[in-house]
Amino acid sequence: MNGIFRINQGWTLIVLTLILLVITCLQARRSIVTRNFPIVNQSRSYSILLLRAFSELTGLSLWATISTTLERLKWVMICRKGQSRAKFVEFLALQEGTSILGLLSLATGGAVPSFKTRLWSITRLLFIVFIPGIGILIMSQVDIQLAFSPVSFRKPYFGYANQPMNASVASEYTGFSDLLLSWKFSSFLGDPARSIDLTPEAERAKVCGLNADALDQSGCHRTYFLSGESMFIMPELVVDASFPDANIVLVRNHRGYLLDFNTGDSTTEFDAAQECRTYSSRYLGAQAGAIRLCVSNSSSNELEARLVTCPGPIASRLMCLNDTSWFHNVDWTVKMSAFFQNSTVAYSRTNATILWHSFTDGPRIPVDLSALQILEAYDHLLLDTTTLLHKNGTDLPLFSGSTFPTYLWMSMPNFSGQHAINPATSSGVFSALQSLLAIPLYYCQTGMARRLVPTSLDGKSVSNPDLSALLEVLSPLPERSSPTSFAYHRYEIVVGSPTLVAYIVLSGAALLACSIAQFFISMSARRTGRGIRMPHLSRYPALDLFTHCTIEDENGCAIYQGRSDAQPCDGSQGSLLSWLSTMSIKWSRPPSIQEDLQLFAVHRADEPVDWPLESIPSIHSYSSGKLAQAPSAYI
Repeated sequence: MNGIFRINQGWTLIVLTLILLVITCLQARRSIVTRNFPIVNQSRSYSILLLRAFSELTGLSLWATISTTLERLKWVMICRKGQSRAKFVEFLALQEGTSILGLLSLATGGAVPSFKTRLWSITRLLFIVFIPGIGILIMSQVDIQLAFSPVSFRKPYFGYANQPMNASVASEYTGFSDLLLSWKFSSFLGDPARSIDLTPEAERAKVCGLNADALDQSGCHRTYFLSGESMFIMPELVVDASFPDANIVLVRNHRGYLLDFNTGDSTTEFDAAQECRTYSSRYLGAQAGAIRLCVSNSSSNELEARLVTCPGPIASRLMCLNDTSWFHNVDWTVKMSAFFQNSTVAYSRTNATILWHSFTDGPRIPVDLSALQILEAYDHLLLDTTTLLHKNGTDLPLFSGSTFPTYLWMSMPNFSGQHAINPATSSGVFSALQSLLAIPLYYCQTGMARRLVPTSLDGKSVSNPDLSALLEVLSPLPERSSPTSFAYHRYEIVVGSPTLVAYIVLSGAALLACSIAQFFISMSARRTGRGIRMPHLSRYPALDLFTHCTIEDENGCAIYQGRSDAQPCDGSQGSLLSWLSTMSIKWSRPPSIQEDLQLFAVHRADEPVDWPLESIPSIHSYSSGKLAQAPSAYI
């Protein structure tokens, strides 16, 4: 690359910068550039690294474009014909070697009379700040999102969407309801295998509870998206071993429950006969303890529930089912609103947890809820099956069909002012109430239990009459409606739209300004018919200054005279570097004016003249003070 190309390469750099700018913007919009490179898109750190690398390359190319444009303006200003001489301070304002402090001095110095000098200095300072500024801007609002590449099946597979509640399905769990409810029932909605907590961070920090007067002052609010477990949605794919590298099961347009919970009104009066049930169980032969669950409809898609536990003094006399004095109507209360919401959900094939979800654009649809169905479901789930075939005169078994009521009675405290103000106690009770409302809504769906039968049988014959009878008893399977497939995951970079627009506008404006400057310089040279003669420049701006420029004072006296013939004639880089390698540089500290003259030949620029030494100002008069305070110099 010769010196002429160095100052005429503006258009090449403009095109290169534009290409890099487009690549950076494409990478900032969901990693389009590296989408098909697994080594990059499956790593969060590599995804950010590539965006940073592209933005830095764009900034570097833009800086080179701006630098080349300013350099061309500088040499046009020096080499123009028939014009006044260029001021040396303007040359310094455009020279790459001028430091930031030097530019600040030229921009703000009181002894600088030229407005143009200040303008060029400010422009250079702005560009110095501009390049790292846009690099910071593009990285200021970066988000990494999961994206997926579905595997194509020969035959499309559809999973089961969530269905409206059917209380009669609860009878299918008779005999193993304790396994269904389990001792972790209060964390039912917190299980990442079936539910997503959508509660905002600010509201999640609030403790759900009542004060000592049983009034809600917490503003408790929780929101969950109950998508369901993968084994109930796509039972066949869960046991399918094909495509082992695809670590995601992706279900699209899947209907789930969107549940909103709020603190209920502790003064609400429930109908004791219609809206309340008392449940007890036998544990080690004792009918100790009982719970009372009350549920009512606040609206067609909203339920309000209250849980009351039998006090210890009554339970110690085994009178919880006979003494109704504890059936009071002031206790912890929860409200639940339910909606159907469609979403795309990604499940991990490794541990079946929900990794990601995205709601579709469709509206959420209110779900018709019935308090009587909730109570009917618990009537089935907590039915004591040991009494069905019990013979009079014989002792009942030590344990009833379900011991869940006893467990709930032991774990849930009685309401009191002390318990109400205890955050741990209040949070535990509210979580239990939320789960008590959500569990029958989830498990009592048509065909819920039957979905697992083919998987558990694993292709075994169902010719056995008893097994055939079982399948006939279970509720029928619903229609499949959720497109499901295996998928490969990747990470995508998403830069905020305002940030990306600002980045494009600022970078594009700088690139456009350079293009306009390059265009007008070229057009001006062609329009004159003479062009602008440029010296044979090297790759080193400081060397070009020393060899091609003459510095004059305000009287036209040459302070420094360059020698263009000093460089090698062939102009090759090898010859130039060899020549430069033979040269040396040292600090010049002349003790007298006679030694000054060995370095600075003072004479007229147009013809040699012998000047008396008395009329020549010492170089120390220029070096001892600021440049702005020295006599005017031109180049």
